[in-house]
Amino acid sequence: MCGIAGISSEHLITAEQIEKTHQSLQARGPDGWGVESFAFSRAKGWTQAPRGSMALLQTRLSIQDLSEQGAQPMSNEDGSLWIVYNGEIYGWEEEAILLREQGHYFKSRSDTEFILHAYEEWGDAALEHLRGMFAFCIFDLKKHRLFLARDRLGEKPLFYSFEKGVFAFASTLQALARLRGRRASLNPEAIDAFLTHRYIPAPHSLLSDCYKLPAAHQLVVSLSEGVPTMQAPHEYWQATPRPDLHPAALLRESITLRLTSDRPLGLFLSSGIDSQVIASLLAQENLASRVPTFTASFPVDPLFDEALGAQAIAHRLGAAHTTLPITTDLSVIEKIIEDLDEPLADPSAIPMWSLCQAAAREITVALTGDGGDELFAGYKRYQVHAQSATLLPRHGRKREWYSQHLCLKTTFLGRVERVLLGYQLGWESAYTLRFSGFDPLSRAFLQPDFSIEPHYWRLPSKPSSPREWMLECDRLNYLPEYILRKSDLCSMAHGLELRSPMLDHLFFQSVLGMPWKDRFTNPPKQFLKQLIGPHLFLGPKRGFNPPLHSWLHQSSLHSTYQELPDLLSVLTNGQLSATRLHSFLQLAHRDQRFDELTWMLLLLTISLRKFQEKI
Repeated sequence: MCGIAGISSEHLITAEQIEKTHQSLQARGPDGWGVESFAFSRAKGWTQAPRGSMALLQTRLSIQDLSEQGAQPMSNEDGSLWIVYNGEIYGWEEEAILLREQGHYFKSRSDTEFILHAYEEWGDAALEHLRGMFAFCIFDLKKHRLFLARDRLGEKPLFYSFEKGVFAFASTLQALARLRGRRASLNPEAIDAFLTHRYIPAPHSLLSDCYKLPAAHQLVVSLSEGVPTMQAPHEYWQATPRPDLHPAALLRESITLRLTSDRPLGLFLSSGIDSQVIASLLAQENLASRVPTFTASFPVDPLFDEALGAQAIAHRLGAAHTTLPITTDLSVIEKIIEDLDEPLADPSAIPMWSLCQAAAREITVALTGDGGDELFAGYKRYQVHAQSATLLPRHGRKREWYSQHLCLKTTFLGRVERVLLGYQLGWESAYTLRFSGFDPLSRAFLQPDFSIEPHYWRLPSKPSSPREWMLECDRLNYLPEYILRKSDLCSMAHGLELRSPMLDHLFFQSVLGMPWKDRFTNPPKQFLKQLIGPHLFLGPKRGFNPPLHSWLHQSSLHSTYQELPDLLSVLTNGQLSATRLHSFLQLAHRDQRFDELTWMLLLLTISLRKFQEKI
């Protein structure tokens, strides 16, 4: 795991650009850092240089091969290829044998070097040989090109920008902004996208000329004559069903592969099904004693506390267990929001950040159960919204959105408006109403001078059944840019690597190939429950949310709410109306059903303020 960045420009890269970027990425790689610079001449082409117009840099979190042989930026034997890479590739050792037989020399035990030699042997098709999570850039000095890619399901982030002869990339948007060395304007669409979805879907980002590389995409930048020319990102993989694969065997294999580490490893355990099945399969392989478990506890609010259930599971399986109490105060919340890089209004990011902070004192790698709900339709919204497909048109009619009032579900009129809204949006766009973001009428009220969109999703390319469409839409958007982005940012803020066995792309495809009667059951996840065996622990599904209501109604926040409308309006350059924000907050203060919307506005305010301070 690491933080990576790079830049190619017509001008020399300054030491200040490199230093600011290093500072921004340091938490992602506390074990070391490196930088390489390159210069171009027509006589020699691209060569290493003390200072140049091209630079690659990386901050390192050492997981495998802790020696200097695994340091980055890393080159091949003749220095014609260089790589910076963030992630973990699993099971690469067998294919490395084939590469050695073809004459490739390995100086380390690092998967970084495997990617480098795989590209050397297979070119861009090296992606077909990578099983795991990754974001990387390879600089090919002979072909005068950069080759960038992000893993299939979006576990690792990658931002990029290309403007006025400058191409740059980085693991975080803050690092990218610092590396470019100039002020950037906010993206108005990103503000509205955040209000819609609680996050900013790819390829959008908070800055107007910066983008997220979507999951399963590659990007090529030509550096002929020393000047960068970017090609459009290309999708290299699609989640096609593989009925020829065996899900149970692949999940066991996926877990085993993710135990490889030269640093201490553990498991984040809740009382839910997904992490419980990983713990159970470890126990069935007599590996539970090797993998201690960790659970977040909310001692002040038992309604949200899964500690007793997780402790019982760990005890039954013979795993050493640690309960970590989460009592985050408001002074820490601002630091957490800053570490989230962009606005991301998942309340569970607060306990996740604190859990990672506490766990990182004992381990460096943690397994998680991410991905189970998106594979086996575990969220309630799937069943609820599928019923709407029989009543609503699939696609709505295009219209201009405007409103003089909020569309509030607390009133009879508001509930009627939301029903009509579903018909106007159409079934697919109305799926946004199943989340806790603002509906189009409320967004139009808060942004009276902005032309809003129904949603900002990447949509599935093929028509399918409602349930399949929702799952694919979540795979393209909600999973990589909400669930996995939160996991990456909260863990890497403390130099902790998270690994998700259910996001192994072969296991993922094997589940897509399962018969519907086995994959979609009522109640859901019967396949996973069968793997656990007779000692399944079934408690209420709590998610991983904190006691948000009690946090938001602390007396210490009163002055914050008074200042928020004017401040947020200024921070968004008037896009959000101060008067209308004040109207919403007055209503929300009296009704806890709007807690998550209040949290969104509070988080957006803090996030924008922190972002502007740092760049």
